[in-house]
Amino acid sequence: MKVEEVNNKIVIYIYDKKLLNKKIKDIIEYSFNILEKYYDYTVDISYYIKVYINKYYGIILELYNNDIEYEITLRIIKDALFLYKIEDPLNYLDNEIYYYDNNFYLNINQENINILEKSEIIYDERVYKILGSGIKI
Repeated sequence: MKVEEVNNKIVIYIYDKKLLNKKIKDIIEYSFNILEKYYDYTVDISYYIKVYINKYYGIILELYNNDIEYEITLRIIKDALFLYKIEDPLNYLDNEIYYYDNNFYLNINQENINILEKSEIIYDERVYKILGSGIKI
């Protein structure tokens, strides 16, 4: 698990695919417990949460402060497409590779733990911009 603060949101990367079979409520509770215990975050009930689920990667949660509401608002994206920003596309010729904005992006078709260590994960609306405007190699 990895946690980052990016642009007024907390992003939680969960590589444990065993959690894919759990209920969303359990995944969120697990994530909140980890945040409080190991990352010193206080989690209350005023978050807007986006959950991205990918069968090859795992789960990404985005937590936004929700100043208007006093409850958790949830949006779940199952079977989300994840792309991986890579340096050298020659190592991944058996997968789909896209070239966009002077960068290479990989759409994996099987689990590859090495790609997690060597790339940046793209998982939100940017994926569709890259797929729509990028050049498939």
